[in-house]
Amino acid sequence: MNAKSPKRSQPTVKTITLIRHGVAYHNVRDAQTGETPNYLDPKLTDPPLVRQGEIQARALGDQLKRMGMIGHRGGSMDDICSLSAAGGGALNADVVDGDDGGQDKIQLVVSSPLTRCLQTASLIFPTYFASSHPSPAVTCGALAMEGDNEVHVLDRNVVCCCHGDLREAYGIHYPDKRGPLSRLKSSFPTVHYHPSLTENDDDWRPDNRETRGDVSRRIKNFFVWLMKQPHSNVAIVTHGVWMECALMNYCPEALEFGTKRVFNCDVYSGKLIRSSDQDGVVLRDVKKVAFHFV
Repeated sequence: MNAKSPKRSQPTVKTITLIRHGVAYHNVRDAQTGETPNYLDPKLTDPPLVRQGEIQARALGDQLKRMGMIGHRGGSMDDICSLSAAGGGALNADVVDGDDGGQDKIQLVVSSPLTRCLQTASLIFPTYFASSHPSPAVTCGALAMEGDNEVHVLDRNVVCCCHGDLREAYGIHYPDKRGPLSRLKSSFPTVHYHPSLTENDDDWRPDNRETRGDVSRRIKNFFVWLMKQPHSNVAIVTHGVWMECALMNYCPEALEFGTKRVFNCDVYSGKLIRSSDQDGVVLRDVKKVAFHFV
């Protein structure tokens, strides 16, 4: 398919909500010694959430729903936007592209492929995960990022997606090594997995770790990909280093120019805007919309 998608399917401004995953096993210090876990231990490969992290994620989901950011129904973008109007009737999917009520609801949840993020996303957005259905991506040659690299455009009714560029800085540390793709698909069968994800984690190396510059390049690539998608309001469930790099690169004032850290289940929201500069996007009006739970 080489025809360019309709203009309305590529919003030039998107609302994005960045969410760090809940507390996972590798985030917990030893109760007796106070020491951090040994990240060089293979037993910590792709660790899941602990109970505290599960409680955090559910509480955050309740908070975002009270704030009006989460649709009352899952299933598709059409379902999320077809909320009962106060005066009767329903909002249809076209509202998403206008200035009316459907636009303030999160339409797409994109998660890192590490288990702790997919768990966090599924607990914050349970109706999105319960009712979603994986749909093949549309490869649109007219939307090539550069050279022969084509952008995979999601069907507008996909509401849950997993993207490799959202993963934590990887290498050496086992908590940042992804589990097999088949296991993720078995645990989270309603998610659309980006076609670049392979069965095994071929990128992770035991003797080399990504730099912040490497992570920043992935962030830029992800934002460029995201701007090609038809959804205008997107939640991104990712990691602390990823979020700190993104915020410091695009809006350092949000972290008080590096004096603040991103904690588990912290949430920042802003506007991602298509730009003509070398980064391709700018991030504006970023604010912290929910505090971490203890």
